Amino acid sequence: MKKLSFSIPEFFNSFAFLLWLVGSSLSYIKNGIELSLWLMTFAMAITAAVRVLPLLGIRWLHLKKLGCQGGQWLALSLQIVSWFVFAYALALRLGRKMTPFHTMIVIDTFLWALWVLIQIYSRHACHSGNSDDTL
Repeated sequence: MKKLSFSIPEFFNSFAFLLWLVGSSLSYIKNGIELSLWLMTFAMAITAAVRVLPLLGIRWLHLKKLGCQGGQWLALSLQIVSWFVFAYALALRLGRKMTPFHTMIVIDTFLWALWVLIQIYSRHACHSGNSDDTL
């Protein structure tokens, strides 16, 4: 049986995802109030920090290379797309176009869920071809 490994960056990404879900749900319930935008922006900032700070030399936020690297690249690509979708949604909210804003938040919530699931799967469930696990 494999030992469960859960790193600090994964914790921050999971916390940011939960924060994103609270913010997006609050934006639907209260029609995009400022608190929901702050919560979603804070979640985006956490995920951006977890991705960017290891490149600047902060080693305790560095993710070890586990599982399938193709899935990690796909998760990163979806994460970056979700950042741009959120920026567009904020521009729509600033322009008071609420129906397209809510549509973009739905799309972005789907992107968030997808990249988080792909990242978790590719790190913990997907095994590269040179696995030495035997029964």
